[in-house]
Amino acid sequence: MYRHILVPLDGSDLAEQVLPHVHALAANEGTTKITLLRAVPPIFTTSVDYSGMLATTTSDALENLEAEAREYLERIAEQFRAEGYTVLMEVSAMPAAEAILDYADSQHADLITIATHGRSGVSRWVFGSVTQKVVQTAPVPVLVIRPKHHE
Repeated sequence: MYRHILVPLDGSDLAEQVLPHVHALAANEGTTKITLLRAVPPIFTTSVDYSGMLATTTSDALENLEAEAREYLERIAEQFRAEGYTVLMEVSAMPAAEAILDYADSQHADLITIATHGRSGVSRWVFGSVTQKVVQTAPVPVLVIRPKHHE
């Protein structure tokens, strides 16, 4: 039923708590493809060293973030590949919710699995809820995992 599972990750331990659920679903649902997605939205800052010369340009910083995101996704992908799954990796420059929704729609994912950070109150208002946006507008079913917070 779920041949293509989309797994958005943000690099946090909380987000990675969805991975055992993805393993279990994939094993039981005949999944053939898993896509790991990491959103790295553009940053609009630059750094200046003491001499006034531009030390890091926005494009250099974005390239570094994208490279780190790919390395991170590759480490996770190896686990699934070892079990025989086809694993795709996607690094998007769009904001997280938009990246997830766009990929799920354009690449015909059958399921989105996502962990919520469980923000509430002011922090949810300030940072927004990627999970809430995805659940409300996703073109496919969404499995939301509420991770255990480490003390």
